[in-house]
Amino acid sequence: MKRFPGPGKNAQGFSLIDVLIGMSILSIGILAVARMQISTVRNTTNGNTITEAVMLAQQKMEELKSVQDVTTLADEMENNLEADGTPGAGIYNRTTTIAVPANASLAANSRQVTVQVQWSTVHGGNRTVVLESLARSFRRN
Repeated sequence: MKRFPGPGKNAQGFSLIDVLIGMSILSIGILAVARMQISTVRNTTNGNTITEAVMLAQQKMEELKSVQDVTTLADEMENNLEADGTPGAGIYNRTTTIAVPANASLAANSRQVTVQVQWSTVHGGNRTVVLESLARSFRRN
């Protein structure tokens, strides 16, 4: 039969100090992982918002470029858009600017189209996505 030593007789194991040091190191590691998780969620949300803004700008650009006679297009401003482009209580404002190109040979049947989507961030800053393209009138057969 194996006998276990009593107190003061070369007892082996962890002291209270060893346990406290181990718990401190573990808690610092867990806090670091939690902070990294919060940062990841914040960056994912920011990336999602930027993607939605780019999609809103692309949606409008495709709509304008599909117009048969681009010389009839006019500037437009849409406020409080949802991510799918419907008006409501969304965070996005979309501005469309139509301009005559500087190149005289293109001016007769083309227009410079600029679509700008703006929104305010949670921290009070403003962000903007801008798409520019040259749209040309065409005839459908």
